[in-house]
Amino acid sequence: MRQPLSEAERRKPYAKYFDEPYPPVPEDILEQMARPMDPALALPIQERNDLLNPGYLPREVGWCVMPDGSGYIASLTRMPGVTLEMIEWWFAWHGLESLRYQIWDPNDHYLARVSPDHRQRRLDPALSWRERNWNTSDFVLENVGEGTSALRISFRSPESFGFDMERFNAQPVTAICAHSGPPDWDIPRTTFIHFARAVEGGIELRTRFWLGWMIVNKQPVRTDFAVDPRRVQGLSRHSPQEYYRLAKYLPQIFAENHDKPDRAEDLTVMDFAG
Repeated sequence: MRQPLSEAERRKPYAKYFDEPYPPVPEDILEQMARPMDPALALPIQERNDLLNPGYLPREVGWCVMPDGSGYIASLTRMPGVTLEMIEWWFAWHGLESLRYQIWDPNDHYLARVSPDHRQRRLDPALSWRERNWNTSDFVLENVGEGTSALRISFRSPESFGFDMERFNAQPVTAICAHSGPPDWDIPRTTFIHFARAVEGGIELRTRFWLGWMIVNKQPVRTDFAVDPRRVQGLSRHSPQEYYRLAKYLPQIFAENHDKPDRAEDLTVMDFAG
């Protein structure tokens, strides 16, 4: 169910994207998400640096519950006309206002906010777009396939997630790395990486979710989170919907907004209570 926009939000120039239609998700993606994949084809979190290898991994789209009871999701979204800079900018920009989060996926994204101290980092012009979300958190309300959930999404640098930075920095790539889980949990429920690499005419966004894992001191640590297969499949269906929509509209949203500096006093910040 969509969260209705206020009159003030409707006056924002990017509110027009709230009413834009969703592009279709390719049928082959939906077919691969319809049933569990073979866990032997999953990318173990311990081998996440394999995302830096040329070519493709054995299975780029799919989901499963692993033999240890953790959850796994892989997705691949081709984004013509999108650049690495656009992805880095988007993750620094969209969490600053609920409207920005809503235009990404109006059906399933409802509210977003960043704490005041983290907001200052997101607005710091001395930092690159890539750096601005490191060590900051978004607090969001969204439906990732199991009803409305409150989540804290805590972003970290690729280096802190254990990437081989010599290989990373030698390639035209970027990565959005984060933990997510309920706001009142000390231990996150999920680790994810949105790994983007430049290709002819755009980028490929290769996403991996590991449910029941976290990264501590650059090393993966298994948590005791019990994974429900329905939750894994629900998230696997949500992800293509939001990323194919982002692929369609991000070039225009970026062109219209990336060079307009934000001021904290101009942001419409809504609490979860409304």
